[in-house]
Amino acid sequence: MDVTGRPGSLTVVAAIADPISRLGIEMMLTSTGGVGSVTNVPEMSGLIEAVETKAPSALVIDTRFGQVNDGRGTTVRTEGLQAVAWVRGRYPWLQVVVIARPPTERELFETMRLGCFAYLSRSCSEQGIVNAVIDASTCRFTFSSAMISRQIVGVTVRRQTPTQSGHLSPEVRETTLTTRELDVLGLVSRGRSNKLIANELQVSDQTVKNYVTAILRKLKVTDRTQAVVQAMRLGWIAP
Repeated sequence: MDVTGRPGSLTVVAAIADPISRLGIEMMLTSTGGVGSVTNVPEMSGLIEAVETKAPSALVIDTRFGQVNDGRGTTVRTEGLQAVAWVRGRYPWLQVVVIARPPTERELFETMRLGCFAYLSRSCSEQGIVNAVIDASTCRFTFSSAMISRQIVGVTVRRQTPTQSGHLSPEVRETTLTTRELDVLGLVSRGRSNKLIANELQVSDQTVKNYVTAILRKLKVTDRTQAVVQAMRLGWIAP
């Protein structure tokens, strides 16, 4: 039974270049009981038809591919995260899980900025992929705090109007943080603990805790990792 309470109600489109990996993804997803069907899209051809006819709960996409058929007789050649950006631009409502190599700082940030719900290494466990797909179908992120603190280093918080937030709820898009909350959020994105943030800002640990609680409440998230991801999607954190 899946997270909605209906056995096998999730539908997934899998855009995986390698045929063995494609078969493996299908087998692991359908064997859980939470996914009702998996439509494989080899070499990204037929992606539009699959998405528009299946209305999938989530798209699992590997960055190893050569081209995307745009449905109008034109082939768009892509590489890396270009296809992910293309898909997100055409289907902003689609919950996307990216499978790729271990990310560089730029790739991880771009994946978050594009509004994807997970970035998984190709060596990710079977259960990890299944969990990420189920989480994505319910709009939950799969970005570990360890990955963010390791990769997102030297980021800055931009005090300007968000420009990459069309896929977020109106309530979250209209959220504003105070200058001090933005300072705290910037330090959280660097992996700082409350104690280190307190030392740097010369305030008490409790004051930092209060700021973090306010940030989580305003961004409608439950932990620090999700707050950083949400801030990236809003355009507040940039490399």
